[in-house]
This record gives sequence, C-alpha cells and structure tokens, in this order.
Amino acid sequence: MKKYIFLFIIVGFPFITFAQTMCRVQDQKPLELLSKELKRSMRVFKKQKPPIYYIAYNLNDLNLLDIEVSENGVAYKGDRHHFVLQAQVRAGSPLMDNTRTLKMDNTNYSLDTLQMPEIGKDGKAFSTTVWRLTEKAAEAAQQDFNRVQADSQAASERADDSPDFVLPQKETFCEEYPALEFDKQKIEQLLVKASDLTRGKPYVLSSSFSFEMQSGSRYFADSVGTQLKTPVRLARLSYILRGKTADGAKINRFNAYDVLSQEELPTEQQLMADIEQSLQELQSLLKAPEAEPITVPVILKNRAMAVFVHEVLGHRVEGHRQKEDSFGKTFTDKVGQEIVAPLLTIVDDATLPYFNNIPLRGFYQYDEEGVRARPVTLVENGILKGFLMSSSPIKGFNASNGHGRGDEGLRPVARMANTRVTASQTVPYDKLEQLLLQEIKRQNKPYGIIIEDLSGGFTMTETSSPQTFKLTPTLVYRVYPDGRKEPIRGADIVGTPLAAFREVIFAADDYDVFNGSCRAESEWVPVSGIAPSVLLRKLEFEKTGKSGLQPPLLPPPFGEAK
Repeated sequence: MKKYIFLFIIVGFPFITFAQTMCRVQDQKPLELLSKELKRSMRVFKKQKPPIYYIAYNLNDLNLLDIEVSENGVAYKGDRHHFVLQAQVRAGSPLMDNTRTLKMDNTNYSLDTLQMPEIGKDGKAFSTTVWRLTEKAAEAAQQDFNRVQADSQAASERADDSPDFVLPQKETFCEEYPALEFDKQKIEQLLVKASDLTRGKPYVLSSSFSFEMQSGSRYFADSVGTQLKTPVRLARLSYILRGKTADGAKINRFNAYDVLSQEELPTEQQLMADIEQSLQELQSLLKAPEAEPITVPVILKNRAMAVFVHEVLGHRVEGHRQKEDSFGKTFTDKVGQEIVAPLLTIVDDATLPYFNNIPLRGFYQYDEEGVRARPVTLVENGILKGFLMSSSPIKGFNASNGHGRGDEGLRPVARMANTRVTASQTVPYDKLEQLLLQEIKRQNKPYGIIIEDLSGGFTMTETSSPQTFKLTPTLVYRVYPDGRKEPIRGADIVGTPLAAFREVIFAADDYDVFNGSCRAESEWVPVSGIAPSVLLRKLEFEKTGKSGLQPPLLPPPFGEAK
C-alpha cells in the first residue's frame, strides 16, 4: 500500500516560565484509578495465550471551544467537555508483538477509545468503563498478534530484525497550568467583523474565519508504573480566503495566529490589515500568469523553508520507518554521512514552548508513550546524526527519544514536534535577494523564484513509489535579472530528497515560525518548524493540477458591492 504523508499548515530560544501550580490530591484521582485497574488487569492478562505484556492508558480531560464564521454569519459554535480514554495493549513479547508492520496484510494502527463518565465519589462508573475498554483492547491485541505470527511465518526475512518494543522507564510527573480563558463573545464579534471584509469582493468565492481551543490535562499510566499528568494548551485564530481563476485553478490565502491568552490575540486593527493584505494577494493571483515547468534558482522564505524541511527530510528520519521493508530508506544507512548542505543543522526539540514570543504547537513534556521529551540532533553541519525515535527500536537506536506521537484513537509512532533549522553562516535578507539575482545571471536563467508561502504537500516514502516530494506554494513571485517581481500561480515544487537539500548555498538571519498539523499513520498531530530564508542553486517546478470547472457564472451574493 502506498503511503502519502501530508502536512497541512493550518498555515537561541528565550526562556519562558508558565504560571504553574502543584497538582492537588483530587487531580491525581484518575491516575490512582487507572493504576489500580492496570494492576488488576495485568495479573490476569499476562497469563493468557498469547500473553498481554504491556498496557498503557491515555486519558484526555479537555475543554474544547470552536467558533466558525462564514460569509458574515456564525456557522458553528461549540463549547464542550472532552473526557476520553484510550488503551494501548501489547500482546506477545517486546521481541514480537501485535504492532509489527505486516507484509501480507494491512497494519492496524487504531486504538480503542471510550467516552468516560465523571469519576464521582466512589469512582465505580469510571473504573467499570476502564475495565470494559481494557477487555475490548486486549482481545483486539491478541487477534492482531495472531495475524502477526501468521504473517511472520509466510513473509521473507526482515532487513532489520530489531524488537517491536522497548519498555519505557518508569516516570512520575504531575504539572498543571491555569485553564485557558477567552472572551467568546468578543472573539465571535471580531470574526464576524473580519468576515465582513469579504463583502463586495466577487473574487472571494468562499471564506472561513475561525477560533479553536483545547485546554486541560492529559493523564498517562502504564503497567511499568509510570504516572503522568501534563497540561494541554492550544488555541488559534485563523482565516482562509478561496477563489478560482477563469481556467479553473484554485487559489487561496491563509493566515493563523497561535496564542495562549486573550491578550496575545491580534488586535482588530492588525487582523483587518492582514486580511486586507490577503485579499490583495488573492486578487493579484487571479490576474497572475501561469507558471511553466522549469528549473531555476529559488529563495525559500523562512516559513516556507520550515515546511520544506518537514516534508522533504522530516518524515524520512522518523525512526520506525527505517525497519519497514516497504520503506524507501533514503537515509537509513547514511548516519555519519553528509545528506544536506554543510551550512545547515537540524534539531527537533519538543521541549521548546515559544520562539520569538510565538507559542509552538509542537511543544510537549512527555510523548503519548509516556517518554520524556528531549532535543534530538538530526543533522549537524550537514551530517546525519540520528532519527526521531518512538518506543519501536531500530538498528543502532535501541530506545525512544520522546517522539512517540499519535492522534486520539491511533497508536503512537515516531513523529516530528518542533523542528528547528539553523545556519552556521547568515546574511541579511536583502543581501539574500541580491545573491539570487547574481545566481540568475550566473546560470543565464530568464528569471528566479521567491516562494513566500507553502501550504504543505506530500512526500512518498514507499519503495512501490518514486522517492519524490511534491509541495504546493500558495504565494510565489517570479524575479527577473533586473530585480522586477511579479506573482505567478500554479507552480508545484517537485524533486528528490538527496538532491534537493544539497542545493542550499546561502541562508538569511530572519528566522521565523510555521505552526501547523501533520498527518501520517497516527493521523494528525500539532507540529512547528523554525527556519531562516535560504537560497537554493536550483529547484524544479511543474504545473499544478486544475479542477476543470470554471468559476460560478453568478457571483456570490456577498460578493456584490455594498
């Protein structure tokens, strides 16, 4: 089965301290009940055939707030308590268990989950629900293990015969932050007022202005004895404006503001100015000439470079993939070798909460396997140093480094968090543009390209597919040798990882952040990237696909002039 991995941009660090409180006795009650049920379950399940050798619970206790405004009206408004438990159950042994990637069948990444009742005075309803979930998850794990055993007997020898799991160290941690608080009425009014800017703009076919928040705690307990309570704090205001050219090409402009308090939200003046800028960009794209297939010198602006690193490199250094026979193994055997330009160092560090006062979505203290987060150097001065590891070991890397991540209801695998790119030598950004012009002339190219914004893309990592990537810029400028610039549309970046990164020749000193969400086997996880703008000797572009449908003959009613 082909795997396509997507990134969607819901497009020195200063030391930041949080208002932190000690955990109260009643806040640890869920951990007490989960641990009690764990001990009771393991006494029985470890004696079964096949045995259950490990159980872990993740309990999300969150308050969720969502507001969406579309075409000047509130389309959705929800405010609810989310109290959901998931169980990770492993049958067999660490050497071979139910999570092994199958050769002869589809691998099961799903985990059983249940909406939990309130704990109440005696906790009986809560504990009974835990028991019910554990029974179901244990049965599923044993069935999956039987499939793994059958598959292993029929399949060829594995290239990397590392164990399927390494038991995590016992950890005890309890931390709380005050709940996120936002003025829902003010935010709703702000979004409605922002949406009003699309009136009289017939080129805006649809728009959405939204606010979403998750605030609460995540509890983790496992059969090793780990007990964790960690905070969950995510909030973002965003908007997207969509249009379509006369020849059927879809265009959009997107912006997001990640915050942790009402005070960090953009002011009305700032938000309106940003939307006006996005409207101008959308309108310019409607009139912009279409891109042509070409290979030319390119500047990737800082946030676009962060997305580029995420897609082109990041998924290929996620540890669990290295031992899958179906994986392309672009970098598997290249530890100690130069894989990118020596100018660059790349570190993934989930422990960073902020960069330049911007909250990082990829921040966490412990991953979904109960392993403490830590910085991981992936590339140092161009040389590959290691991989992002979950609790699934590979040759040469026999332990997790705190990157086991997954969406609720999905088994954690190695994933990125906060991926930071640094350059050993930098120039001011204006100088980088001068260097671009010099490179255009040196190569005798008709023009170069500046990529302001990338919405994401996909990368193919399976041996059954070409080891290529395809990224979709949403704001691109053609730059002529005399310095003139014009927007173009319909340009997709294509290439191969081993070639692309070696083309980086200069970097600027303008580090910036992208915050987004990334989708892979364990579904959506919040991620961040930090990078400077860079100049590449060349990148290849091809035309973007079109919908084949013209814009509506009748303009939208909200597009008519006031």
